[in-house]
Amino acid sequence: MAFTEHEEKVSEFYSRVVDNNHDWNDGFLTFGLWKTKSGDPIPHPSCYGAVYDELLEGTMIQADHSVLDVACGQGAGMLRIKSQNGCNIQGLDISAANVEIAKRRLCDTGITVTRGSGTKMPYDENSFDCVICVEGEPHMNSREDFFREAFRVLKPGGKLFMADIVTLKALPDLSYLQQIILRTAAKLWVIPSTNLSYGIDDYKQKLKDIGFKLTKFEFLGDRVLPGYCNFNLTLSVMREQAKVRGPFVGYVGGPMIDIIVKMAFSHKIIEYVFVEAEKEFIK
Repeated sequence: MAFTEHEEKVSEFYSRVVDNNHDWNDGFLTFGLWKTKSGDPIPHPSCYGAVYDELLEGTMIQADHSVLDVACGQGAGMLRIKSQNGCNIQGLDISAANVEIAKRRLCDTGITVTRGSGTKMPYDENSFDCVICVEGEPHMNSREDFFREAFRVLKPGGKLFMADIVTLKALPDLSYLQQIILRTAAKLWVIPSTNLSYGIDDYKQKLKDIGFKLTKFEFLGDRVLPGYCNFNLTLSVMREQAKVRGPFVGYVGGPMIDIIVKMAFSHKIIEYVFVEAEKEFIK
């Protein structure tokens, strides 16, 4: 399958931070859920898997369900879901490096991992009971195309579960300073400009226009982004990153992204959300 120039850039971005000799954060690539609903701290590294646990809390995924994890990363999320629910799960990711690591991690589990695009999924219509995507949506060109593909591959009555980072307002509606912060964050994190062109209300409407029924839309930014950025910006973490990923990633590239993300959240430009949407039965 041929990939677009943007998709290859996303793959290269994740290849730069992949390390084959260390299992960072128990194999999770999430921002992490650093506080419980009551505000108690969730310790590192348990916070990373906690994103999957709370996103799927009470969803009743059954052993006979077929589940797709889009932007599955290095496979730790799929392994957690399968161990907890016994379902048939498989993964899709654009990063060649992540797919290679996921295949090694999951080689004896029966979980298959495919390198592919979330906007052009290599699956038939009505194939899955659940589609999950944790933090991969901002990279997709476009996020709306991913919504369409998720709708297509879901069975009627199937559910889409997303942990996503969204802009609260469209780029033109932000102040000049906010636009600079957002554009910088998008550039560093390989986010296409099309995903900056609308705010939270249009985000919800796009899902509805495609045919989804929104059943949950929850803000969790204060429990996610400050904890993630503050942890990564500690000197001990930067040292460890620099040892295995090189001094530029450890001391410059990684911290720059974290500082800009923290600024974008504190300036109320972005938010971290949990989304649940259902593909309704056609009457």
